Amino acid sequence: MISLCAEEGAPRLDRFLADRFPEIPRAKWDVHVRTGDVKVNGQAVTKGGVKLRPGDLIETELPALAPPAAHLEAEDLPLPSLFEDAHLWIVDKPSGMVVHPGPGHAGGTVVNALLHRLKAPVVVEADGEDLEDAEELATGWPGLVHRLDRYTTGCLCLAKTAEAQRAIQAQFKARTVEKRYLALVRHSPRLPQLGSLLVDEPIARHKQDRLRMVVAAGGRPAQTRIRVLARTTSIALVECELLTGRTHQIRVHLAHLRAPLMGDPLYGGPGRWKDVDGGALLLPHPLLHAWKLSVDHPVTGARINAEAPIPEPFRALARSLGLPEF
Repeated sequence: MISLCAEEGAPRLDRFLADRFPEIPRAKWDVHVRTGDVKVNGQAVTKGGVKLRPGDLIETELPALAPPAAHLEAEDLPLPSLFEDAHLWIVDKPSGMVVHPGPGHAGGTVVNALLHRLKAPVVVEADGEDLEDAEELATGWPGLVHRLDRYTTGCLCLAKTAEAQRAIQAQFKARTVEKRYLALVRHSPRLPQLGSLLVDEPIARHKQDRLRMVVAAGGRPAQTRIRVLARTTSIALVECELLTGRTHQIRVHLAHLRAPLMGDPLYGGPGRWKDVDGGALLLPHPLLHAWKLSVDHPVTGARINAEAPIPEPFRALARSLGLPEF
């Protein structure tokens, strides 16, 4: 545990920490603060913008840094392209593929595949200061501007130059990138019957279970537009449009509607499922597909509309549950 004392004229908390530890980006400190890992005068704080007063005692552990990019291996991995030029690569991420290296996943990730695609030893530098939540967590990895969970399939946008990365990150911050997902969920009367429903509920990290996020007053603003495409008495196929980019946002908002993602043990969706013939179904992970992504090209400004084909296992499961073909 590191203890620091604020002096006269100390800046806001995240800047104070970034000034003391310049090797750690301020965006990384902001995430560290919001996860409750920094205390001011013995009390955990959750906002990096907290103003410090002379004599305030700051206590924290140093946040873990991403491994140095120079240690990453370029790997020739099968990764279907949805769009590619000299600046961008939009891929169709398969289920089970991790986006960037981490504990237990030193290789075989999207980042490793991108480095092979670049065919250059120089990696893309990130300038992700002030990005928020899910996008912010991508900061510091070559080419990443947002993330998908390990078992989420579909559209993932990657930058091939530092300029493109900064431009796309700015679009994510400005919320001009359109992201639409398909999800199989437990049917709930709180889902929209006609048209769409805007879920406008703030999200914060769970106070006891640090792996989970929850709808909570005082959390960060989060908006998801949800539309039901097909349903049975127990299952629904929904389209989710992300208007913000909070961690686990779709999963949290669907659980808030009592319509958790099928196969999602973290947010209440494992349960017992049966197909139309009464057979038991084993769902090892959440059923979520990043279906469509629209972004402005960082150089030409042209709108790029990418669509990832719906995986056949996703379609097959929907059919087995009695949903009509889509």
